[in-house]
Amino acid sequence: MRKILLSLASFVALCALAGCGTSNSTSTIAVPSNPSGGNHAGFSNASLAAGKSYVFSVSGSTTSNNFAVVGTFVSDGSGNITAGTRDTVNDGGGQALDESITGTYSVNTDGRGQLVINGSAAGQVIYRFVLHPATTQRPSLVGELFQDGTTASNVVVDAVGTIQEVSGTPAAPSGPYIVRLDGEDPTNNPYGAVGGLTITGTSIAGLIDENDNGTYAQEIQPLTATGSISLTSSRGTATLTTPNGINTATHNFIVYYVSPSQLALVSTDKTFFLYGNAAQQTSFAPTNGLFVGDQVFSLSGADNSGPHSGTAPRAEVGRMTLNGDGTLSNAIEDYIDYANIYPGGSLTLNSSYAAGVEGRWTANLINATAASSTDLVGWQVSFGPLPQEQKSYILTTNSTVLETGLMLGQTLNVADASVSGNYAESLSGYSVSGQDYVELTGNLNANGGGSFTSGTYDAQTDNSGLSLDTGTTGSYDTGSASFGRSTNANLESVPVAMYTVDADTILFVGGQQGYIYQGALVTQQ
Repeated sequence: MRKILLSLASFVALCALAGCGTSNSTSTIAVPSNPSGGNHAGFSNASLAAGKSYVFSVSGSTTSNNFAVVGTFVSDGSGNITAGTRDTVNDGGGQALDESITGTYSVNTDGRGQLVINGSAAGQVIYRFVLHPATTQRPSLVGELFQDGTTASNVVVDAVGTIQEVSGTPAAPSGPYIVRLDGEDPTNNPYGAVGGLTITGTSIAGLIDENDNGTYAQEIQPLTATGSISLTSSRGTATLTTPNGINTATHNFIVYYVSPSQLALVSTDKTFFLYGNAAQQTSFAPTNGLFVGDQVFSLSGADNSGPHSGTAPRAEVGRMTLNGDGTLSNAIEDYIDYANIYPGGSLTLNSSYAAGVEGRWTANLINATAASSTDLVGWQVSFGPLPQEQKSYILTTNSTVLETGLMLGQTLNVADASVSGNYAESLSGYSVSGQDYVELTGNLNANGGGSFTSGTYDAQTDNSGLSLDTGTTGSYDTGSASFGRSTNANLESVPVAMYTVDADTILFVGGQQGYIYQGALVTQQ
């Protein structure tokens, strides 16, 4: 089963094995030339600093399996990986766990890079990426990754992910964490979950909301969850059980420490394929009166009401103002699925939201353009007085729509002049006409006047293969609407709807029928 829609962040990778780490083959493929050319944004091999550790998380698909990889590596600042470990699993039960890795890397001046990882079980994997410094809403994130390629046995590989710099000393986590999980249930239905978990010593307790296109919608949500965790170094283990639903399950995870506030997860269960992350909850608003302000949300996943049942890709980006009384104003979204595009559908009429204890909230977004409405459940990672302090993980609760994503506090009235300098671009999605998955990472230079005057990207599609060091330009218009939404934008010759979160982060979704693309622009300065 192919992955329905790859997640927002991206990484180009050429995997030497059909199962991406589930065989003992050590065959290799030709390594592309390192990224070159492009803008000067101040990056070099030293950007992956000497002696620093980084966690990489990847999820994707081959023609036969979906897979996920989580691992860590140590860089030397000069282009070498001196040590590391990775865990690779797929939805067919294949696993390569606790595998030692080494390799090399190269970082171009515009932040684009190439990472070559070698291991005895999963073989050689080649990644393309683009780097950017941490932002307030994306702490520790230093790389948007996209993976795609053709293996030595001519198997197409699509995958996306992130690189994050490890900060602090690995130690047992403590307190409330918000978890987001993606994958498939034991019957291969696409699956998503978000929840709030409290870690006390080695024990885990909390609530989880689940969806797998209808099956789990029969359950009473949220579900009580219990479990345990052991994490005293960079890599540990955890369990999580949801016992009060009709689909009781105990999940077993490998856990990687990123920082005191961030953990990366991959399941070792052979019949329940899961991966995701957990973020420390620092604050939340428990009532409608406190849960207020301007928000941008981004979701992707599957819509089984479309022409291809549960395999139909869907992506959406939107914004709304939480009014403090359970109503929404200036709420609008752009979304696209396999058969339709719904540009700028109003969500204001009859839509509502409700905040509750422990940072859990729900929303019913009724689309006035006759597009399908979206029901959401969210868990607040943080909610402070400033937009930059507001973040939630979100999940659809519709019986026919399964999407996961995030919602970020929005700064209004960002002028074009504030969008200036170098931006890292990540994009992933699906071309309907060509039955073609695409992933892209790149660098764009914004001129502060609505144009990306220069840029270079690396991309891969199933049918066309790699397109490396490709020059590009584009356009943006943050000032065309009062609420940060603009359709006067173009990236790689495809029109997009852009939603400005702030001057550092812009989220976008494809605005052309047949191109189910979604992505982000993040400042590199």
